[in-house]
Amino acid sequence: MNDTLHIEPTEEQIQKEAYYLWHADGCPSGRDLDYWLAAKELLRHRHARPTGAKRRRARADAVAVPIEPRVS
Repeated sequence: MNDTLHIEPTEEQIQKEAYYLWHADGCPSGRDLDYWLAAKELLRHRHARPTGAKRRRARADAVAVPIEPRVS
């Protein structure tokens, strides 16, 4: 059973991440699709959201931080 919901990245997010991957790899030519697919997969995993029991566990483990009221 897969307890992760994949959020699809936008075209702009994929384009930016693919550029960063390409640049970090020394700017080789002819591998546009490789970087595009790698960026898309990376972003899908980075933005994955837990579902079911994992989500409840993540929520229970979260640390509550008090929020100061705004003064106008």
